[in-house]
Amino acid sequence: MPATFGLLFKHNVRIELALWKRTVFECIIIFIMLIVILENPISHSKRLLYSRTDYEGDKTIVSHKLDDLNILTSLVDSKREQTKYKLAHSPNTKFVSEVIQEVATKLELNGSVGFDNAGALQNQFDERTILAGVIFKNIDVNDEMVPKELSISIRFPSEFRTLSPFLTEDRLWLTRCSGVVNPKRDNSKDSEINQDIYIREGFLQLQHLIFLEWFHKLRTQNPSTATEPRTEVFNVRLHEPAERCSTMDLYTVPSFLFNFLFLLPFINIIRNIAGQLKDNVMTHQWHYGYRFMTQYCCIVLVLMIRLVVLVLFVMLVTFVWWSVEDGIFSGIALILMILFVLIFTFELIITGIVFAKIFKNVINAVLFAVVIWLFNYAVFGVILKRYWDVHGHYVLFILMVFFSNQIPYSMQLFHRIIDEPQTIAAYDIGALYISAIVCALIYITLLVLLQWRMPGRLISRRMLYKRRRKEIEIDNTLIHLGRLPSWHNFEFGDVGSKELIRLRHVYTTHSTSERKILKNISMRIYMGEVYVLLGHIGSGKLTLLRVICGLKYAIRGSVHYMGEDLYSDMKNQRKVIDFRSEENGLCPHLTIEQTINYHVRLKLSSENSDRYNLERNKWIEILETHVDNRRTRINNLTYGERRVVALCCALAGDTKVIVFEEPTQDMTAREAQVFWSIIAMEKEERAFIIATYSIDETEAVADRIGILSMGVLEASGTPFFLRAKFSSCVELVLIKKPHVPDAPITDFIALYIPLIEPENEIGDTLTYKIESEHRPRLQKMLIHLENDRKKLGIENIRVVGSEMSDIYMKLVTSFRLQQQFIPDVTQTFKYAVVSKKQLRRQQMRAMFYKKMIHSAPNVWPVIMIFTCFILIVIITRLAMVLDVPNARSNTIPIGFKGEEQYLKNIPDIRECGYIDIRSLAKIPTYKKANAISRTFDANSFACEKGKYRDDLAKKGKQTSLGAVEQNGEQDINGYISQDTFHSAPMMLNLLHNIIIQLSYTNKTDFRTLVESHPMPTPLSMKINLLDNEIAHINAPLAIGCILPLVVSVFIIPLVEEQISQMRILQLIAGLGLQVFWGVSLLWDFFTYFIYSVIIVIIVACTNIGDFGIYENLLLLLLITVYGLAALPITYVLSMYVNRSIVRAFLASVVFQSLTGLVLYIVYWDVANSNVIFFYGACMSPGFSLLDGISNIYIRCLEKRLCLTKCDALESCTPQNMHELVPRCDFDTYFKWADPGILPALTFMMLAALIALLLIFWIELHRKEKKFHTSKKLLDMRTATYHFDDSDVADVKQKIADADMSKCKQSVFLVDQVEGKIPVKGNKVNTVSFALNKYMSMGIFGPRNSGKSHLIRQLVGVDGFAFGEIYVRGLDFKYDLDTILGYVGYCPQHCGLLDDLTPREHIRLLCMIRGVTEHKISEKMHDICLMLNMTGWMHRKCGSLTPEKRRKVNVALSLVAYNKIFILDEPTCGMPSTTRREIWNILRYLRYCGKTIIFSTNDELECKVLADFIILFQDSEMLAIGSMQYLRYKYSHGFYLEVRLVRDGATVQESEANLRKDVDNLARFINFLHDKSELVGRLHNWFKYYIPVGHIVYSFLYGAMEKNKVRLNVNDYCIYQASMNVVIAQVQETRAALKRRMSEPPANDTAERSAKTYSGPLHYTR
Repeated sequence: MPATFGLLFKHNVRIELALWKRTVFECIIIFIMLIVILENPISHSKRLLYSRTDYEGDKTIVSHKLDDLNILTSLVDSKREQTKYKLAHSPNTKFVSEVIQEVATKLELNGSVGFDNAGALQNQFDERTILAGVIFKNIDVNDEMVPKELSISIRFPSEFRTLSPFLTEDRLWLTRCSGVVNPKRDNSKDSEINQDIYIREGFLQLQHLIFLEWFHKLRTQNPSTATEPRTEVFNVRLHEPAERCSTMDLYTVPSFLFNFLFLLPFINIIRNIAGQLKDNVMTHQWHYGYRFMTQYCCIVLVLMIRLVVLVLFVMLVTFVWWSVEDGIFSGIALILMILFVLIFTFELIITGIVFAKIFKNVINAVLFAVVIWLFNYAVFGVILKRYWDVHGHYVLFILMVFFSNQIPYSMQLFHRIIDEPQTIAAYDIGALYISAIVCALIYITLLVLLQWRMPGRLISRRMLYKRRRKEIEIDNTLIHLGRLPSWHNFEFGDVGSKELIRLRHVYTTHSTSERKILKNISMRIYMGEVYVLLGHIGSGKLTLLRVICGLKYAIRGSVHYMGEDLYSDMKNQRKVIDFRSEENGLCPHLTIEQTINYHVRLKLSSENSDRYNLERNKWIEILETHVDNRRTRINNLTYGERRVVALCCALAGDTKVIVFEEPTQDMTAREAQVFWSIIAMEKEERAFIIATYSIDETEAVADRIGILSMGVLEASGTPFFLRAKFSSCVELVLIKKPHVPDAPITDFIALYIPLIEPENEIGDTLTYKIESEHRPRLQKMLIHLENDRKKLGIENIRVVGSEMSDIYMKLVTSFRLQQQFIPDVTQTFKYAVVSKKQLRRQQMRAMFYKKMIHSAPNVWPVIMIFTCFILIVIITRLAMVLDVPNARSNTIPIGFKGEEQYLKNIPDIRECGYIDIRSLAKIPTYKKANAISRTFDANSFACEKGKYRDDLAKKGKQTSLGAVEQNGEQDINGYISQDTFHSAPMMLNLLHNIIIQLSYTNKTDFRTLVESHPMPTPLSMKINLLDNEIAHINAPLAIGCILPLVVSVFIIPLVEEQISQMRILQLIAGLGLQVFWGVSLLWDFFTYFIYSVIIVIIVACTNIGDFGIYENLLLLLLITVYGLAALPITYVLSMYVNRSIVRAFLASVVFQSLTGLVLYIVYWDVANSNVIFFYGACMSPGFSLLDGISNIYIRCLEKRLCLTKCDALESCTPQNMHELVPRCDFDTYFKWADPGILPALTFMMLAALIALLLIFWIELHRKEKKFHTSKKLLDMRTATYHFDDSDVADVKQKIADADMSKCKQSVFLVDQVEGKIPVKGNKVNTVSFALNKYMSMGIFGPRNSGKSHLIRQLVGVDGFAFGEIYVRGLDFKYDLDTILGYVGYCPQHCGLLDDLTPREHIRLLCMIRGVTEHKISEKMHDICLMLNMTGWMHRKCGSLTPEKRRKVNVALSLVAYNKIFILDEPTCGMPSTTRREIWNILRYLRYCGKTIIFSTNDELECKVLADFIILFQDSEMLAIGSMQYLRYKYSHGFYLEVRLVRDGATVQESEANLRKDVDNLARFINFLHDKSELVGRLHNWFKYYIPVGHIVYSFLYGAMEKNKVRLNVNDYCIYQASMNVVIAQVQETRAALKRRMSEPPANDTAERSAKTYSGPLHYTR
């Protein structure tokens, strides 16, 4: 087997190429995100908020002397008197006090107040009485000399006093971007709107007067001959082309996008790998010779090639962009980037493989990836940003947790290396690479552990690691409690048979116990045969197939392939065999052609190209003929078509043995026919081993059958051998006329066959079993019976051999079959009828009972409490870096920063007309927008000639940031560019330093420095600033992480009920939706409240936010109200995401996280606390909750800060703190404004109301939609056409013509109910039938023919728009609730909750049905006796075997006084013992007057139970009638199986004699009918189809008995066609009629047709 790495590598490359659309889409999305990150076009949208149309052409120049505060004082007048402010200063030295006092006097202030340090000034700053605080830096407290450097920090309140704009960012010093006052936006309509905000607020005046006082003292201390110039500033109101407001960009948007830049590639990796794991591709490739390590290495290598290119492109583009933008090239940054790309890409791939390996289901894996990604962004993204401020070691943990955290960190790191390499320490770089390597190692370890624990669905770990279990003493002990099959039960191969596989005395045990699964299995597989393992579910078929395929060791025994021991050379022996279980082992992304190419290459040597081409072309042609075009992808095929492709892949390369488990289970009839036709065509030189529980399918396709039951091979041989060996009788089947008694017929037959009694009587069909010793009398009896049949009232006679189903039932009937006791039906199914009010109360008690036994005892509460505790502790520990510092700082550097070289760059103003400020010091682009800097660098100034005003008049737009101009000897003017905020103090700082230079031309140590340092903004003002960005996120971070998990737990029981169809059973039992949802909400809310209390206790113990008792109670209130909204939203999700519990849980977590913590982080971090965004997001209860929690948390922080300030005051106490400490007056939490929780409570209650209304609307809409369609039903017509069966047409027409009185006479009447409304056309396939008491009807059809859909329609689960159903005279569409009270329903799958016991299930349904409490125990006892359930009623259903679970399903349909029982394949795949028990109950119910409707694909079930059946395929009613009637109508002739005697001394002589006997047999068969057909042969066994129109059984059996010796016949068997053959013949008849009707008729033919046919029968409703 050429399983080379190169072939596997090419295969994986083709997979990636096949996914080129995903890759292109992925690249486009990443490219768009990269453009947004680098160009940040969102920041340019900020200019829309700062429209300049009102002064677009304005060139206003307004002057100011900087000597008064008239504008400020006029705008803040109080009602009493003009406000008088003080000036605060620090430190409290003589020089500082003198300067400040003089300034206060000149500004006409109320004086000054000094503080020892800046912290005390900040704590005691009262904006109501203090104009500003001035902090002098570099002041020697002990030195009374005037300092040579004036370095001051001017501190105004965080908000403007003269403006009150709506937008938060417009009313703060830190976030304002323009000094221009807009009357509308700033709510300012005074006459001084042309003045810059710095002048309006008094900042510039204060800056200038402080400088003058210092300068005067400096000149006194250091005299100068220069004349002190006069200064005046001018506000230039002129539009700037640079859009200064756009420089206030949204740094957080690129940061946000960096977090999700590689989410899509990660998801695509998971989709790719999980798609292959779901179909068990890696297991099949391991079987072909590829080790799992080789497969993983190949996958990683191919994905690395693709993703390295993508990630490297992203990194290089980012690097080039930053390098060009900053004008710096950093080779170290480039090398570090490339190294990180390699490690990061490897992490990405390994993590994706781990996620895919854990879940395998694509959607579940993707949802889990999204949950983890969102969690890491929401929790760690905020904390990680704080690293650059505190440089904490916690960054290692965060980066190791998940690789997505490394992306934003690495981009900031590389950007800092380019811009400011001196600020980067070795630890910063090492943290990234160490954590990346450790993270990769962690996920590699996880992958190894997962692969060791879950190598594949079918592979045993011992087989994978070649560690066969040592035989122990117990293995040699033969313990088998059942009957031991005799060796006579096994037929061996013929003389010419070639043996391929032999099993000898094989035993296996359960993986977790010593319980035997296979018990002493010995069998042989021969070439050219289809060997079918027939057994019920749980009989050991799959285990036996695993042993045969080398996927599991047998603990005892041996397996030989063509004489060689399998375990001695497993690698080479696997070349012989290929297998397919329920998975197909096909990559879903490749085309049919690519899939075939790969498997042919895999199995054939590359040296033989001719054979390769022949083999490849052969299978592609077959698939193009039967499946689809060769370029069709595997994932675009149906399951059945993929199954056919898998068969061809297994057959490719001349594989000798092909193994399939349930190959046609989910196929349609056509797909199954294609599948078996390919097997029939290819079986000559191969052997096929098929495992199934379908008896009819086995009989149709098997050359040899092995009957397996409870791990024991009961018999094995050809179908003829099994019939001959275990069928000692023939069946006499009589169809009598209605109302003809059976006693005279039985008495007549007893004249020839003594003591005979009817074996079965269903409807008008009588079945007698005649033992083989009576065969000589059979001909005589048949002659007389045929002659007297009219007198006896017999319509049809058939004599057939036993069917395979009878033989199977006989062989596998358990020796433990208990005596079945069926109590009196009048006692079992009747109960005291309760009133509607009592019924409603009992149903409510039933729902609470279910919640107590289902939801309360599970492990989820413990898991959730433990998870909450761990998450809160971890997040609390990490969030310590988010604590608000006591000294909060937001400094805006202005002008010069003190570097002497920059001061030297000031041009000599005496040589210039004016000094123009052209540029500022560059701010690294990785820094946040609010890290404002208005400082000079070496290239900031330009010496311009002429007058500034003249140059300004020539310009249409402002091109500078300000200017300083000398106007004569005594005057210096400063020009402020109002369009750029902070340009006023910056220009003034330049002007002051020019004055110093003019006064002291030879000295460079005199200078003035200034910075604007607004006071901290209130924490309740949630704005993205350095001091506020971390204030309110701590507590919401912890709560926001755990609540999505807590709330999502409640979706699990709802989805579990939906998947198990338990909810359907409850609704059918009569449970109202109001009771269901009401009790669910009440119980879940109570449970959620308990969770909430525990969460609050954990929060209190971890001391998050220093919450007091009152705050914790408020927190509990918020979380509780959140539950009222979140639980109904979870219920809405459960209505749509209900295919998988894991998927529903993850989807709920994603939804709750997105609308909760993630939305809150985006609002705060990306949307910059936008008000419109806030009110839109508040409709999400999760967002509202976190906003409320943050308000409580902020209030606690503000209280803590106020107490700190209060402690610094001697007379301050907590009681009078609000009087002494500014901004410390705390009122109630229940208010609308921040920090209040009233908005949160209001919006959560509103969301709860909307969610509850949505549930009501959805249920109402679904109920209405169930019986309606958007198509016009008046244009539809039913499928009663020319080519329909005459009986079907008659039934449909008869029922359609019936009036309401006739409808009421039937117990169950179906009038032309559609299978489905067609998308195109107006033909509707409909079903019509009528049933009365004492009747049982079967719906028979192949698998996937639409039977279950029809059954669900009959019980109201699925709706119908066309047609009508009447039950006991009630209309199904209008009286459904009443009708369901008469119906007992058994679904095909599930119907049980794993955590409930059978006893609890029965009690629950009894309570919902209205069975009185004292009758429930009695009813439960009777049902246990009926179904032999007594021994395991206390065990949970999840631990029961499939047969026991099926018994519980049937038991649940018997819990009430039902008139009608509707069962969907009640005994499919069950052991014979269980089948007989269920059949006995159903037969007895029919005998007691009940009406039974069941679906099945088993003939024996129809034979035992059905009065008549409906043949059903593709949602179409093909025929109706009893089984024998339909056989008589459509299956002409019979099947004859003959086994010839082999005689001869040698093999050659035996073969020669056999050829002669074959010729004689052929002539005899031709004598019976000249169109007889040989349909099967295996050595000396022959199967003929003899199409005799009218069979005279007396003649037939007589001829066979007379010629038996002459023809050298060992034995023979005569049997009739199966019902699947009948269906095929019905369709063939219809097809032939269609062809005849489509042919243009001749004139005479047309005339005859017109006379005999009056048109199509149809009924339009």
